[in-house]
Amino acid sequence: MKRPVSTPLVFAGVVLALAGAATAGGALQTVNATLRGAASTVPADALQQDPWEQPLRTAAIATPRAAPEPMPLPRRARPNLLLDSERLQVARQALEAMPGLAGERLVVFHSIHFHDDGRIDIDLVDPQRPGHVDSYHYQRGQWRKGDAVNPQQFAPTITLRRSSTALANIDFDAVPRVTQALQQQRNALMRTPADVGHVYVVIRKGGKLVWLPDEVAGDRQTVRLRYDAKGNLQ
Repeated sequence: MKRPVSTPLVFAGVVLALAGAATAGGALQTVNATLRGAASTVPADALQQDPWEQPLRTAAIATPRAAPEPMPLPRRARPNLLLDSERLQVARQALEAMPGLAGERLVVFHSIHFHDDGRIDIDLVDPQRPGHVDSYHYQRGQWRKGDAVNPQQFAPTITLRRSSTALANIDFDAVPRVTQALQQQRNALMRTPADVGHVYVVIRKGGKLVWLPDEVAGDRQTVRLRYDAKGNLQ
C-alpha cells in the first residue's frame, strides 16, 4: 500500500510555488516597464510603419555660406591726350631729348597726328642728312623711331621744301583748343555726337599750319571751322 503524502510536505510545496510565481511576476513587470520606456522614445508614426519603411535618422549637415561677391570697382575714365596740355608738353620735351635729336634744330615734314589714346605720329627730317625723313611714334609715354619716309610718294604738291617747318613753330597747346572747339560744334549740331579722337596739323606751302578736322557734319547742316596757327577758332 502507498503511504499518503504528509501534510507538512504538501504545505511546503504550495509555499514554494507561490513564492516562485511572485518572483516571476515581479520580473515580468520590470520587463514590461522597460519596454514601455523604450517605446515612448519612438515616434508614433514610426511605430505604425514596418521596420524597412522607417526613415533613417541622420544628423543635419550645415550648408556652407556662399562667399560674398566683390563689389565692382567704378571704371576709371581713360585720360585723353587731346585735352591734356601738360602731357603734350612732356611728350614734346621727350622727343627733343631723344638720342640723335637732342640739341638739333628739328624740322617737321608734312604733318603731326595726335590721338586721344596717347599716341602721336610725326615725320622728322634727319638733322644729319637733310634729304632723309624718318617717322617717330609716341605711345605709352615713350618715343620710338619708326620706318623711313619717302617724300616722293606724296602728292606732287607735297615736297620736302614746301611742306616742312621747324618744330618750334608748332604749338602743342593748340591741340586742346582745336579739340574743344570741334567738340562744342558736334554737341550743338548732332543728336548723338561722338567724342573727338583725332586731331592733326598739316603743313602747307610756305610753312602755313592748317589744323584739322575743320568740318562738322550735323544732323541738319554741315559747318566748316577755321583755326589760326595757335588753334584758336576764327
